[in-house]
Order: sequence, then C-alpha cells, then structure tokens
Amino acid sequence: MSDVRRVLVAVGATVALAACGSRDVTPRVVRDSATKDSSVVARAPVVHPPVVIDTASTEIVEIWPLKVTPERQIDETRRIVEQLQAELSLQPGFSYAVLLASGDGAGLVLLCAWLDDGSADRGDVRLSEWLRVEADTAILRRRIGTATTRVQIRRTAGARPTLTSTAMVQFTRYVIKHGHSFTALAALADSNLAMRVLQDTAASGGATAMAADSGALYMLLQARTATALDPNLRAGGSLPFWAPFADREEQLLAVVAIIRPR
Repeated sequence: MSDVRRVLVAVGATVALAACGSRDVTPRVVRDSATKDSSVVARAPVVHPPVVIDTASTEIVEIWPLKVTPERQIDETRRIVEQLQAELSLQPGFSYAVLLASGDGAGLVLLCAWLDDGSADRGDVRLSEWLRVEADTAILRRRIGTATTRVQIRRTAGARPTLTSTAMVQFTRYVIKHGHSFTALAALADSNLAMRVLQDTAASGGATAMAADSGALYMLLQARTATALDPNLRAGGSLPFWAPFADREEQLLAVVAIIRPR
C-alpha cells in the first residue's frame, strides 16, 4: 500500500471515530441534563400563599379559643402542632390551620379553614378530641360565649389581616349579654374596627367575624410590630361601646404554627 493511501485510510478512520463519538456524547448530555432537572424539581419546596382573612373567602372558617395555664402552654402548643401536622393535614377538604399563642401563656387560638361543610363536620369531630374542647354545646357556650366555632367574616378595614410566621394579631372576643342586641353590637364593632385602624398607627388593618349562632363576635387587628396595640384607644365617653351589650376579652397573639395540606 502506498504512503498516500495509508494516510487517506488513517484520516477516514479518524473522522469515522469522531462521528461515532459525537453521536454518543449528545444523547448522554441530554439524559444527564434531564435527570438533573427532574431531581431539582423534585427537591423544590412547595410555596403556599399567605393566609389572608378576607370577606370574599368561600372557605368554612372556624375559630377555636383555647384556655391553658402558663406552665402548660409550651407543652400544649407542641402537642397540638404535632397532631395537626400528623393527622389534620391529611384530612380531605382541609385548607389551612393557624395556631396563635398569647404572650402571658394563658391562651391559644386556632384558626382553621375547610373547603366545604362536609369536610368541616368530619374534621371537627377529631379537632374536638385533640383540642380537648367540650362536646356539650351548653358548656361550650358558657365558656366561650357561643355553641359553635364556625364564623363568618363581616368586615375588613385597612390591609386585610395576613397570617404569616412573623405576624402579631390583637385578638378580641365579645360575648353578647343575655337579652341584648347582637345586631347593634356587631354594627358598633365594625365601625370601631375602622376607627381603630384609622387612628392607631401600630395597626395595619383588621377584620371582624361573627359566630354562626350570633353568640360571640371577634376582632383581629394586625399589628405592624411586636409592640402591643393600644387597648384603650376608643371614642370619648365614660363607657366603652361594648359595655351595654357584651363582655370583652382581649389578647395580643403571635403566630406559632401554620399547617397546610400534605
């Protein structure tokens, strides 16, 4: 074989090997890239929108006020969060739950939302057990002023309350006095909310909610900072607006846990 022919054969073999190598590399790079992308997607955390208290919500909202002792608040908080995360988050129709705690250690408040009445009915049976809430509605009414935890959002003022992991909320419960007008109390509470948000620079917004049986009225006032909102801020006069109609209980609460469906 001549030298020229040997050179041509060698060049041809080199080109063929290069072509084969290029066909080999391209699919491998694509496969590796696809595998990497899918693993990144699998590891990406699920981002949930913040919990917003809104009059336009179609969810079934519940408010569970819970009494605890300062010595037991931390243990009860841990127990409730574990049960909510382990079981409630798997319940069909569950939307969210937010647990708030008072700074004095004397109370917890659970806000819970469901997609429909049927889901809420089934979930309430378990919640009553976990939260150790009285099954007797008469006893429940004596303790929290209402026989039901279901509420309807009446009004929002300013920025709608947004419950994030850093949120502070001033929580007020008005329990209607026997024989007095709930309608009048609710109208006064709605107008008081608007004035509180307007006058108190520590408040960014708030909402009022009424128990489904009109036994209790709630106000959630969003605090801009951890500083307590002014509990004495009200219109002039010798008595506060709720005095003829209801008894009032007020606490500054912090969000300690937000539970989402799993």
